[in-house]
Amino acid sequence: MFPSRPSCSGSTLDELLRMARLELAPERVAAVGPTVGDIYGLMDRLDAVELGEVVPATAFDARWE
Repeated sequence: MFPSRPSCSGSTLDELLRMARLELAPERVAAVGPTVGDIYGLMDRLDAVELGEVVPATAFDARWE
């Protein structure tokens, strides 16, 4: 299991916005933080999906021969 993510606010959110090259007004930053946290929460739910013996996508050969 993976460790829990820290909340997406403060310096963490500032760094994400900087890396994305987004300049937002402070009121927009306050609205974006919880939304980013929700998106990470949805992605974390994918950890529970049992993949079993699924072959990695890099092994897929799409040629029709």
